[in-house]
Amino acid sequence: MSGKLEARARLAGARAVARATLRLGEAARAALPGLAVEAEAEAGAGRVVISGRGLWRRWLRDPVLRWPGGWLR
Repeated sequence: MSGKLEARARLAGARAVARATLRLGEAARAALPGLAVEAEAEAGAGRVVISGRGLWRRWLRDPVLRWPGGWLR
């Protein structure tokens, strides 16, 4: 019985990670025009990669880039 419950909880957690990863990717695309944003969620782990020309200078200048999790609010 608890095995089923644990499996359902893991599945729900993996779905939540996937949704949050895609939301963060969309927010990054909206907030960072001109930069490439890749969002991928796989097997309970999500990854958002931001790349492009001038990203380092923007990262130093703009505190929003230092903590992208703020875009999930």
